[in-house]
Amino acid sequence: MRRDWLLLICTLLSAFVVFGQGAGERAYMKRAEFEQWQNRELKSERFQQLPYRIARFKGSGNAPALVVWIHGGHSCGEDNQSHIGDHYGAISKLAAQLRNRQIDAVLAAPHCSEQMREDGFGATKLLCDWLKSIITTEGIDADRVYLIGASFGGMMVSKVASACPNIPAAVEIIGTVPHIRTSGTPQFAVCCVASDADNPRKFEHTTEQMLSLQELGYKTLFVEHSGLSHRDICERGIEPKILDWLLSHKRQR
Repeated sequence: MRRDWLLLICTLLSAFVVFGQGAGERAYMKRAEFEQWQNRELKSERFQQLPYRIARFKGSGNAPALVVWIHGGHSCGEDNQSHIGDHYGAISKLAAQLRNRQIDAVLAAPHCSEQMREDGFGATKLLCDWLKSIITTEGIDADRVYLIGASFGGMMVSKVASACPNIPAAVEIIGTVPHIRTSGTPQFAVCCVASDADNPRKFEHTTEQMLSLQELGYKTLFVEHSGLSHRDICERGIEPKILDWLLSHKRQR
């Protein structure tokens, strides 16, 4: 009996050490990734400015892809920092994917303020102008632009892709209905991640929209989950297999 207790104690101590090391590594990774991000802004007549952060990941030396993360509504603060530490863990996951796959890429995150959230038309135009600016100034491979957003960010991805369909190669919309306005030949792929427990009516609309896009000739990936809350589904949207699918596409001309 005493030996069993000793074995249990040793096992718990080992687990505690491993967990502590893992937490320390995650904290270090988060700090390191934040420090490598450059803090910039694009001037705007309507909103004064669009703050954003940008980081570069180097692979084999090719022209970089552009991966854009648009945060959820809970990260609409004014410090151009809260969206980097987004509750969904998107930045860390995206950075890890680009690093692990050794993909040449620029990872950019615009900071949408509450004012932009209330003015969807103006925010859409500004984000389209911002994308065009980034593509030019950063020497982006224009056939490899990827837009990813969760919740409010997913709504903005739908709006931007609809307004500027010639820009993205693929988009991922998480936790919201993919309202893609279609016109002409499909030029980008669409991934959507949704849960029936997030909001049943929203899930029904999402299913209808994805079927409609598929019928129109869009390349689609619909990842359906059951029983996950809105926050849970937003966290589950950034997964390696989904990102591999997204980044495998080039813009359809």
